[in-house]
Amino acid sequence: MKRIFGVPLWLMKDYLVDLGATETAENVMTGAGWQAVVRKNEPVRIGSLVVGRIEAEFSGDEAALSELLEKLHWKTMRGGG
Repeated sequence: MKRIFGVPLWLMKDYLVDLGATETAENVMTGAGWQAVVRKNEPVRIGSLVVGRIEAEFSGDEAALSELLEKLHWKTMRGGG
């Protein structure tokens, strides 16, 4: 299970679609050799700052997952200071 901060659920689904997935059931994204179940999770609160988060559970062929997660890493990188 991966916890991903600062990426809304709708955007994660868009990223996965860009990487070849289709939504086969609510919040279940299926690609070539892999599947991801994504869901909203409780936001993290640090004082007055609230950061949204989602959870993603990936399964499938190791090679396909490795390729997917590398590409997803680049899509979810955030700049800032």
